[in-house]
Amino acid sequence: MYFLVIEIFDSNYKEEIYLALQSVGIQKAVTFDARNLNSALSDEQTFFTGFFRSDKIGSGAVEVIQARVSEKGAAKEFLSNLKESGAPVEKENIVALTLFPAAASFTSETGLQES
Repeated sequence: MYFLVIEIFDSNYKEEIYLALQSVGIQKAVTFDARNLNSALSDEQTFFTGFFRSDKIGSGAVEVIQARVSEKGAAKEFLSNLKESGAPVEKENIVALTLFPAAASFTSETGLQES
């Protein structure tokens, strides 16, 4: 079992991202709005402005999606499907993806799963 974390930096591609998730069978995910720390520091502390510079993120708003996936290949397939949708993920800062191995996972549907 793996824990997938996706940060969406460009909300113009949210539909493509959601469809790519569905295409690899990820339907039970959690999403929440967050703020990029670089933006928060540069907005609140002028000292940090020179250290953190990201024109793409702009306001610092980030949407985070978290999901459990059973196979490592789901992350690669998600990226592949997102590229096929026309999202220029290799040229623009649209998403960041991180996949963690889960030591244990529990849902009422699957029970306790340990690696």
